[in-house]
Order: sequence, then C-alpha cells, then structure tokens
Amino acid sequence: MDIHQQIADLQAAVARLEREAARLDNELSQMERELDEFAARYDRLVNSVRVRLEAARAAIEELERRRYLERIADLPPEDEPARPLGFTPVADQYRRMWQDPRPIEPPPPSSDRPRESALPGDPETRLKRLYRALARRYHPDLAANPTDRDYRNKLMMLINEAYAGRDLDTLQLLAEQPEGVHPDAPVAALRLRRLRLTHDELARRVENMRAERDRLVHSDLMRLKTEDKLARQRGRDLLREMAAELEAEYQQAMMVLQKLRAG
Repeated sequence: MDIHQQIADLQAAVARLEREAARLDNELSQMERELDEFAARYDRLVNSVRVRLEAARAAIEELERRRYLERIADLPPEDEPARPLGFTPVADQYRRMWQDPRPIEPPPPSSDRPRESALPGDPETRLKRLYRALARRYHPDLAANPTDRDYRNKLMMLINEAYAGRDLDTLQLLAEQPEGVHPDAPVAALRLRRLRLTHDELARRVENMRAERDRLVHSDLMRLKTEDKLARQRGRDLLREMAAELEAEYQQAMMVLQKLRAG
C-alpha cells in the first residue's frame, strides 16, 4: 500500500479513536459524578449508623473477652485436669492472642530469584552513530539547489530534535530510508510512524477507559445505586430503610452493652 494511503487511513482511524475517547470521557465523568453524589448520601444516612454499630459491637466483644479471662483466672488449681507435656491452657492462648500478639516474621528472601540482566547493546553509542550518519547524508551543504537545501534544512531540524530527545527509533527510521527516494519519503515515513504511535496510544487509552467503565458498572456501589433508583420508583427510600435497620441493631447492641457493664 502507498505510504500516503497508509497515512490517510491512520488519520481516519485516529479521528475515530479521538471521538470514542471523548465520548467515553464524558460518560465516565457523568458516571463518577453520580456515584460520588450517591456515596455522599450513603455515608450521611447509612454509614454514620454503621460506624456507631461497629463501635458498640467492638465494646461488647472487649467486655466479653475480659469476663472470660476473669472466669478462667478464678478457677482453683486443683480443679484443673492433668495436662500433657507441652500443653498450653486456653486462657494462656487467649491471653497471648489478645494481650501479647507476636508479629508474623516474613519469610527470608529467596536466593533463587533470578537477577535482572543488563540490557544488551549501548543505546548512547547507537544514537551518536546514527546521528553522525544522518548528518553526513542530509547536511544542507550537500544540497544541489535551493529547493534541496530547504528540504535538507527541514530534515536536519527533525534529526536534531530526535537526537536532543534521545529518540533512537526516529533516527533509525530515517536511516533506513533508501538512497535516491523522493525527498518527501523520509518525512512521510516519520509522519507515518508518529501516527502509528498516536493511534496505539489512543487505542490503549480507549481500552483502559472501557475497562474503567465496566468496573464502575459492575461495582457494588453502582448495584446499590440501581436498587435505590428502582425502590424510589416504587415510592420507597432504600437508604433510609437500611439506616433504620442498622439503628435498630445499634439500639439492641447498646442494651447488651449496658447489661454487661452493669453486671
């Protein structure tokens, strides 16, 4: 296929990807905004009650643990059965778990892990060699006429930019152009390469945005938001119902906690 046709096809593909990326960006922005608003309402109505309930349950668990340790400590020694060698009483096990937790030692680093090898070749040397070869080939002093000099000046500008940016691929692409080609060929090849890079980057971006959209669509928060929307269509407020249920559990937990503290 002619290089100019390849450029035209890639330009059309890039334009399609740009439109798709803009559409997905708008869709994601709206979806994230709606989820943020719903999450704020959930935190205000439901999560605030859940935090109080979890605190009450933690207090109950702590009191029950202390009562258990007190009962175990009050048992007379003669009532304890004979213990086999190496036996650890339940109270001691419980006490170690709650009062003297020992950190889990991480496994020793493996010596079998392969070491990273250095990249082959010397990119800096290749960069300098390519630059010198291209400068000799396209230097403006070698121009046959003013038109050729203008072309060579433009091309040397691209070569200098690639060298300053340590763009080895661009210099390699220019060096691979055969002698005697049309003066526009190296520039067209460079343009084609840049279009391919742009196309591939856009394609990756669109793929990532689609994956993010799917993640949001199938998230627990989106599922709850959808259920809340359906409930509202039936005249119900799902989040307030959830908050009421948690509030009832909290009140029951506080009654239990007060009994434990009184006893």
